[in-house]
Amino acid sequence: MFKLLVVEDDKNTRELMRAILEAEHYSVFTAENGEAALDIMENQHIDLVVLDLMMPKMDGYELTENLRMTTNDLPILMVSAKQLPQDRKLGFIAGIDDFMTKPFDEEEMLLR
Repeated sequence: MFKLLVVEDDKNTRELMRAILEAEHYSVFTAENGEAALDIMENQHIDLVVLDLMMPKMDGYELTENLRMTTNDLPILMVSAKQLPQDRKLGFIAGIDDFMTKPFDEEEMLLR
């Protein structure tokens, strides 16, 4: 079973993503910010990270950069309310693999 980590500071969005992914039989861990995500990853093997951009303590760019220093092949999907091309570019420069905007389409998220 694939283990996914959803990193999202908004509780409702985090729980919605968890429900969508668990309905597709993924094992889902959640974290409310980048620091909590790193704590989880110290003890769990994660196959994919789905993360928000704007979070307290450690934003999505910083978390991505941190992960890329230690884990080059971990797929990272950024999901953000920010929609400007510059936001996407900065995400890809940081090391994400894909970018979706909020509100997100559930089927599209699963396809990605």
